[in-house]
Amino acid sequence: MKFGIHYLLSCSPEQSPVQRYQDSIEQAVLAESLGFESVWPVEQHFNQTMSAMPCPTLLLAAIAARTKSLRLGTAIIQLGLNHPLRVAEEIATLDVLSKGRVEFGVGRGSNPSHFAGFNISLTESRERLEESLAYVQKAFSEEKFTFQGKFFSGEDICLVPKSVQRPSPPITLAANSMDTARLAGKLGLPIVMALHINPLPKAKELITIYKNALQEAGQSTKNKISLLVPLFVDETEEKVRRAAEPAVKHFTYVTSLLLSSQANKWTNPTEKQQMQVLLERIGKTTYDSMNQNMAVFGTPSYCREKLQELEELGVERIICWFNLVGAIAPNQVVRNLELFSEEVMPYFGEPVLATV
Repeated sequence: MKFGIHYLLSCSPEQSPVQRYQDSIEQAVLAESLGFESVWPVEQHFNQTMSAMPCPTLLLAAIAARTKSLRLGTAIIQLGLNHPLRVAEEIATLDVLSKGRVEFGVGRGSNPSHFAGFNISLTESRERLEESLAYVQKAFSEEKFTFQGKFFSGEDICLVPKSVQRPSPPITLAANSMDTARLAGKLGLPIVMALHINPLPKAKELITIYKNALQEAGQSTKNKISLLVPLFVDETEEKVRRAAEPAVKHFTYVTSLLLSSQANKWTNPTEKQQMQVLLERIGKTTYDSMNQNMAVFGTPSYCREKLQELEELGVERIICWFNLVGAIAPNQVVRNLELFSEEVMPYFGEPVLATV
């Protein structure tokens, strides 16, 4: 099993975006030296307390300049919000700058405020995702291409520069719903899920749906599943709880505030109900309930046990979220990276050490 790190880049009013970005870059450099395989920042908009990172590819470009072998993943770029040709150009350029280290994670996006801010209809998000996927795959695979779709069209287009990885950097699809899990399986795309969005019973259900869709489509089932996991490790349970419990409280506060502000903006009845269920669940979340099914907080031995259970489900990559909504101090994040690499990662195979 491989291990990466995740960045949401939450930034409270008393925190400096400059320092948050610099801390993230330094931590990524350290992570490579410790044997972590990849780094995965997310695209978010309009809410600094939740995230100050609208352009994950820019952060990855800065990390690329300081690293040698670390894979550079987007988790995720919201294809529902962006023109797919512009996204393809950015990803190809990043792949060139990093000499072929990009992992291209995409999703449709689901935050109503994001779609409103870019003057795009949320009801079109799934159609836009599917069309944009077809567009970027065509852009990467053909020397010159023509595309005619509902949202995007163009003739005799040439993607410049071409990516180092051919025909494209590996494409991973965020699958936090049954429909998207089925779509990913049908297309044979790897998936990334978030454990704090899909607690363990739901994650198991989505994995089953995805694997069935892969098999029905005759697709390979190897190296397909990444799971984003809130994670904190320390020598004793008391130390873990002392550091992680305030972060969980901050997570529930920030997330509930965001979801409640968007509650009346959903138009699809099914998705509106899903968001209401999520809002109610987040509002009831405690340290103990989160650690049961939505996170892995504990001693090294506890973390090894819980991660082994995830590996047995078919998860091939754990994307560790060591800094839950920015509420963990930088020195504690560094300590987590070091302790996790020393006491947990070796039990899951050889580390991916940086090349000189």
